[in-house]
Amino acid sequence: MEKSIYLLEKPAAVSIEAFRDVLLSGVVPQLRSLGASQLTVNVADLNATIEEQAPGRLIGPWQGLSAAVAFWHDCLDERAPIEAALREVCASVEGYLVTESVPQRFDPVWEGGERRPGVTQFGANGKPDNVTDEQFYHNWQVVHSAASFDLHPLRWSYVRNAVARPLTDTAPAYRAIVCEHFRELADFTDDERYFGSAEAVAGMLEELPGFCDFNNMVSVPMSEYYFR
Repeated sequence: MEKSIYLLEKPAAVSIEAFRDVLLSGVVPQLRSLGASQLTVNVADLNATIEEQAPGRLIGPWQGLSAAVAFWHDCLDERAPIEAALREVCASVEGYLVTESVPQRFDPVWEGGERRPGVTQFGANGKPDNVTDEQFYHNWQVVHSAASFDLHPLRWSYVRNAVARPLTDTAPAYRAIVCEHFRELADFTDDERYFGSAEAVAGMLEELPGFCDFNNMVSVPMSEYYFR
């Protein structure tokens, strides 16, 4: 089994709500019929609220990231029909083969396909040029992942994806793709609930240059839908 993640941009003339509905009611059944399983669809339909309440949570070229679709399939070689189904409804489609780690797991207590309570912070970033691969993985997966529990004490779950390689020619050079979920919107927008101690925040600021290219990163809050 292999896991792929596709970053999607909606057509300019289509509202985010209409785009969300097309993905959930039209594209997901297509992908499942083509062998995709354990689908997660994240949709950037919270931007207006976040711009008003916590604009600092929108980072990088977030306007061009409308949704992200992640799934498992038996063989990467059979992805062409899946990509074609996505391109039929998207202005752009950028894919990645990833390896998944789940430092903080959750058990769904709602029906498959329903909106997950709360908000997902979807983020992706490249590797700084002055950091080796060994340093990148150590700083991200060992140092920062452990510290993130103190940084975000109200976080509900954390899924970490290391990019093995891009699947589309124009995909941004992201090396890390993460989903951090919070049970309530206020857990994400309110700094006092989003962040832990001042020491944890200071530690984050020291850690980030060791694995995050600030010139090649994006972070967008999204609504999450999971299909078993």
